[in-house]
Amino acid sequence: MKKICIYIIFTAAVLLQGCSKYLDRTPLAQATSDNFWKTAADAEKGVNALYPTLPDSRDFWRDCSSDNSVMTNAWGEGGMGYICQGSQSAADGYIKEEWRYDFINRSLNCIDKLNGMNIDAVKKKQYMGEARFILAMRYFRMVKIYGDIPLIKEKPVSIEASAVAKSPKQDVLDYVIKNVDTAITLLPDAYSGANTGRINKAAAMMLRADVYLYMASYKKFHEGKDDANLWKEAAKSAQEVVSTGSYSLESDYAYLFKHESNNNNKEVILAFQYIQNETTNMLPVLALPTGCSITGEGWASFCPTRDLVDSYECTDGKNIQSSPLYSKANPWDNRDGRLKKTFLLPGVPCLRPDGSYKPYEPHPAYNMPEKMNNEGGGLTGFMYLKFAEPDNPNPENAYMNFPLYRYAETLLILAEALNEYDPGNAQIVTAMNLVRARAGLPGVDALLGNQAAMQDKIREERRHEFVAEHKRYFDILRWKTAEIVLNKPAYGINQNEKAAIGDWTQPAFKAQDRTFNPLKHYTWPIPQEALDKNKNLTQTSSWK
Repeated sequence: MKKICIYIIFTAAVLLQGCSKYLDRTPLAQATSDNFWKTAADAEKGVNALYPTLPDSRDFWRDCSSDNSVMTNAWGEGGMGYICQGSQSAADGYIKEEWRYDFINRSLNCIDKLNGMNIDAVKKKQYMGEARFILAMRYFRMVKIYGDIPLIKEKPVSIEASAVAKSPKQDVLDYVIKNVDTAITLLPDAYSGANTGRINKAAAMMLRADVYLYMASYKKFHEGKDDANLWKEAAKSAQEVVSTGSYSLESDYAYLFKHESNNNNKEVILAFQYIQNETTNMLPVLALPTGCSITGEGWASFCPTRDLVDSYECTDGKNIQSSPLYSKANPWDNRDGRLKKTFLLPGVPCLRPDGSYKPYEPHPAYNMPEKMNNEGGGLTGFMYLKFAEPDNPNPENAYMNFPLYRYAETLLILAEALNEYDPGNAQIVTAMNLVRARAGLPGVDALLGNQAAMQDKIREERRHEFVAEHKRYFDILRWKTAEIVLNKPAYGINQNEKAAIGDWTQPAFKAQDRTFNPLKHYTWPIPQEALDKNKNLTQTSSWK
């Protein structure tokens, strides 16, 4: 996949800089001229230009929409911080960030041009499969956020010039499934060499599983009409990925989120690709506080919540409130192995600019560079190690890939879908236990057949496995639990620096008040700018 990026460095640079001011720039001109789309090389370049439209490392930022994370500046990034507080509006710049019909048109243009090309049949199938997948993923993302949206099929048109009205959400999802099914028939099983990392058949199977899981969840939890066939289709697609035998879990969870694992691991099915000195991200700067890396550079832009940190089990499978293994004085010991690999935790030694390791001390009383409520200090006292690479000497130009689908998600989709329509299926335990074993947690054999208890366990497993990968927000929307978890404040460490650090009974710093109105916040408003440009578009009823 590394060659792909050579053609799209400018586009990627525009789209990946991180600050919202870049999102309004016109991307690299699409290849639509009569002299293009003639050769196989043209087709490859055209398809390669679609890859920057895939979700990227900015999804790390977006985890603050959920109950997992707090944005240091809740009013930054054009209103990104408004989402979890329930104060977003159609006029916010961030609301239009996902309204990407330019991306839709780019994919449709590629599909249209490929249809008319006379090139090697095998390559044409591959390129068409990639384009169909990218189109489907973008529509799926948009429909999850906005609900009913305009649906443009096959031929690229401007929704403004053509005044395209909204289509029902299910019509869009049906078109997504149609494109994904086509992509599965066209894509190769795997790539090699410089093409490693391109979209393959397993990635399309994962997208299909994801879409069916979403549809099944909305049918059951939002409409009260459980449809076993939807759960079965989600499980079927996940099982097809398992059956390829091409993927397994990496033994070291932390390795997955470092640049060394780029296209060099057995777990990642699809990732947004980054390249040293060419296509980069700034995740280490966002993830870490000031003073806690080899450069000392860190903005503490996004901070994990106390609720998230406290939700990690002890190694006996019990929560911190009931486990005899839990120590309030040493709260990070005897816990889910992902805890220390995901977060920078108070009292744990961290790398300092002088090369030494000294405890991370965010409490204001210690007056350290990383102190809370200070520039570069965050709001909760917890920070990220996932994606952080504290030893990176150039943190503003990091290049670890950002995973979109991992085999861990394959297993957890399989477990969730099976539990919803066949709760006694032993594959649920097999899948869950694989993920939990890596985290040093006991199996869930005793829960088999107890659908409600297993459902809770699967949901928590997804939360801990995919922190900062922007899965949690979409999960709490589809499960219809956002109205529960986002209607309470987000807290941080204990206010009293002399209290046991893990004593959950002590008063804690409040990082942020949050509100979620179930009558409107399960979808975003249509961006006001889009409404102004297209008079046939109407605002979502709950946002009028």
